[in-house]
Amino acid sequence: MQQFDILVPEYKIERNIRRVAHEITLDHKDSGNEFPPVMVCILNGAFMFFTDLVKCMGMDVEIDFIRAKSYEGKDNSGGVEITKGIERDLNGKRVYIVDDLVDTGATMKEIVTSHLADYRPEDIRIVTLAHRRGSEHPVDFYACEVGDEWLVGYGLDDNGLKRNYRNIYAKR
Repeated sequence: MQQFDILVPEYKIERNIRRVAHEITLDHKDSGNEFPPVMVCILNGAFMFFTDLVKCMGMDVEIDFIRAKSYEGKDNSGGVEITKGIERDLNGKRVYIVDDLVDTGATMKEIVTSHLADYRPEDIRIVTLAHRRGSEHPVDFYACEVGDEWLVGYGLDDNGLKRNYRNIYAKR
């Protein structure tokens, strides 16, 4: 039987999400962009974080979803496949891509450079639930900092399971 340790409890996740929502709201207002920000959720992992994040936003937002598949279990060597694309007009808008975790950076790079560039957004900002300490992959906003643990819970999965857990757990 697999063992898990609570890495980030639910109350800390909620507090950090409110902080990130406030930071994004200020960031967008400071940009001077006249359009509402477009919040784009990367499915499936970011759905819980995304839902709580947009509920805490202090402004109107547009919402869209993209689905990118890159993992089979712990193996991400098969590349990135976009299985659901953007449906909104992003031209001239600020786009905030919301993911659960930027790990190798391959999925985010594929989405930003190969998929979203064609939509001509004014700016693209990266928002993640979890950010690995010392990661070479920059993110603009994150709720929690983690190490190299395999994470489950709060949208993060273990072969499609455990996304519904309220805390973020480290798999032993």
